Amino acid sequence: MVVKTLFNSSVPRAVEAMGDTTAVLEQFTTQWSVWRFLGSYLPTPNARRFERVMRGLDEFIYGLIAERRAGGKDAGDLLSMLLLAKDDDGNGMSDPQLRDELTTLMVAGLDTTALALSWAFYLLSKNPQADGELEAELDSVLGGRAPRFADLPQLRYTEKVVKETMRLFPPAWVIGREAVNDCEIGGHGIAAGTSLIISPWLKHRDGRHFENPEAFQPKRWTDEFTKQLPRYAYFPFGGGPRICIGNAFAMMEATLVLAIVRQKFRLTSLPSRTVTPWPTITLQPKEGIYLKVESGEGKARPAKQETI
Repeated sequence: MVVKTLFNSSVPRAVEAMGDTTAVLEQFTTQWSVWRFLGSYLPTPNARRFERVMRGLDEFIYGLIAERRAGGKDAGDLLSMLLLAKDDDGNGMSDPQLRDELTTLMVAGLDTTALALSWAFYLLSKNPQADGELEAELDSVLGGRAPRFADLPQLRYTEKVVKETMRLFPPAWVIGREAVNDCEIGGHGIAAGTSLIISPWLKHRDGRHFENPEAFQPKRWTDEFTKQLPRYAYFPFGGGPRICIGNAFAMMEATLVLAIVRQKFRLTSLPSRTVTPWPTITLQPKEGIYLKVESGEGKARPAKQETI
């Protein structure tokens, strides 16, 4: 989906074979550690994996840029928009600039939505009542057919599941900002140039704004609740001028994919497996999430809810 949106292209075999983008995120997560320093000189497995992933991405993206420049056609995708963009002096973007923008968007667009869906299925597997309500909505609205864009207004509970998932397990668990001017926050003086870290993970679990904050309760997201929620009490996509550019697309994508997968499959947690959040640049499940996959049809579940 990301490749189609950014490049209006199918996923080439070389990119599909690279695996996920975790190698890129791991490399940046360890950028200040001694292992990152040593890895730049020693051919460690992680360093080799990172180089392989980035080499595959570069070959794919630079190849598309060259192909699109040679063809000169507007393909109606983000790459075409960036190729047509000009600065105040009438200059376009260079190939390295295009590569940097597209690589960032591709890595961010892949990892964050995949993580949100992974955490959603994990939470549903731990909360049979919520999973049953999701199943009931999908049966009522879709009746077994694939969801369409036009169905989104009726998939209210499905969207609430996504929102509640990103409250408890926001893929972007910390967000950085830099003070432009000297200022004061909560009685603390902040000098211009200071880097500040804001954590949706912490704020989303604030009992002043969320009743029973540790519980997975998609039903809390009523219109009335959303309206009375203070600004930035909930900000999984960041906020201000640098809010995530793909927030609306990500919500649409996650809601539709959740509906598609949950119609066909029921995913049950394995008691023998413990899932531990791992705060890298994004909020990864350490050692993965293991779920039992079964047909989604005709299996009753107990009305039990667990606190995560």
